[in-house]
Amino acid sequence: MATVKNKLPLKDILAAIDMNAKNIWNEFSDDEQKQVGFYILNRYASSVVGKKEDKELTILKTNEYYNKNFFTLSKHKKLLWYLLCMTASEKKKITFHPWIGYKHKEYGSKSKAVKFLKNLYPTKKEDEITLLATINSASELKTLAQDFGMSKEEVKKVL
Repeated sequence: MATVKNKLPLKDILAAIDMNAKNIWNEFSDDEQKQVGFYILNRYASSVVGKKEDKELTILKTNEYYNKNFFTLSKHKKLLWYLLCMTASEKKKITFHPWIGYKHKEYGSKSKAVKFLKNLYPTKKEDEITLLATINSASELKTLAQDFGMSKEEVKKVL
């Protein structure tokens, strides 16, 4: 089983991007170059902590330089590295890059509850329906369904 001996810390990679260190790519060994996850770096590079203008500029640069043709250029690692370095601030200052999490779709009982509440209240907004599904327990929703004239069998199918 092959193990990676010199694992590149993410903070060092992000610091190199912040410092616009394009030449570092040539200094990485082949194993280190393979460790660079460009898709993950995309999420980190597009977010910075600081002024609103800095955040907006970072997002604009990342989208224009790096994201635009990411999948087309995905086989050209050195070019992707150069494009990532182009997203750096002119200040050449190392900044913190928080992780932007993915939005998760709710599965299971909550999605059934949302569907049931949408049918029950068709004029309510999406966020109101989600809030109702979140604050009501399954037993409360079952009681509500029965109050609206649904049989126990129908309630089992819907919820």
